[in-house]
Order: sequence, then C-alpha cells, then structure tokens
Amino acid sequence: MIEMKVRGIAIDPTLKQPAVILTDEEEKRYLPIWIGVAEATAIFLKLSDQAIARPMSHDLLKSVIDALGAKVSKVLVSDINQNTFFARVFLETPATGEKVDVDARPSDAIALALRTGSPIYVAEKVVVAPGVIIVDKDKCKEEMNEFKKFLENLSPTDFNFPGTNKP
Repeated sequence: MIEMKVRGIAIDPTLKQPAVILTDEEEKRYLPIWIGVAEATAIFLKLSDQAIARPMSHDLLKSVIDALGAKVSKVLVSDINQNTFFARVFLETPATGEKVDVDARPSDAIALALRTGSPIYVAEKVVVAPGVIIVDKDKCKEEMNEFKKFLENLSPTDFNFPGTNKP
C-alpha cells in the first residue's frame, strides 16, 4: 500500500468529466480517478474549507460513524478492473476493538477520509496499472481554476432534482 493525498480536482478536457487527483508524498506519481460532479463538489468543498448550510451525505456518514463511537482508520483504493476503481473504508470501534471494512466507491471513500482526517492508501497493483501518470503541475492548477469557475455557475437545477424546473 502506498499512502497518497488528494492533490485536487481536475476536469478531463476530452471527456469534460471531473477527476480526483491522488499523488504520493514526493508528488512523483499521480493517479486520476474519474468521478461524478456531485462527488467532485463534495471533495472540492472540503479541500477549499467551504461551509454549506446543510450536511452532505459524507458529512452525514461521518456523523453516524462518530455517534456509534467508531472511527475511520483508513481508506484504500484497492483495485481497478476495466477502468473501474474499487475502494474499502476501514472502521474501528475503539471501545470494543471491533474492526470492519466496507466496500465503497473511491470518490465516497476519499470524501469521507477528508472529513475524518484519515489516511488514503492505494494498493500497489493499482499504482502500477496504466493511468498512473506524471502531470504538469501548471496544467493541474489551470484545470483546478476551470473547475472552480464551473462550480461557481452550478445551480440545483443542473442536477435534475425533483422540484427543479429542469426537464
């Protein structure tokens, strides 16, 4: 397992889809994981320390874990299969010593790790898989700025929630 950190959110210029960018401590390897807009928003809000009026799903999950007396010990991007990433969230209950791990989408696991201050790991087999790249840091900053602009112009109708006017 290799400990990684969230470098940021970028928009894939070809697919026009957000990706969370993980990097190792030395920032020599970068792992882009393509995610949905809602998940990118959740990660971006936490990275930029922006508060919102009501809790998001990842905030709710953190509150439930806390209320049960458990903690997130780590998250692991555990596998990749046909360009789909898989993750696990590892939980511990200090009072009983019970340990469990649960299946999760990497975007949800990462959003939860950011909220709990838990380390993010990537399995060795994922890090050596195609897609681990060296990214031009200036281009990454440029894409982050583009994503910030995208988020500023987002409204609830863009998500097609019930009660919005979008068809």
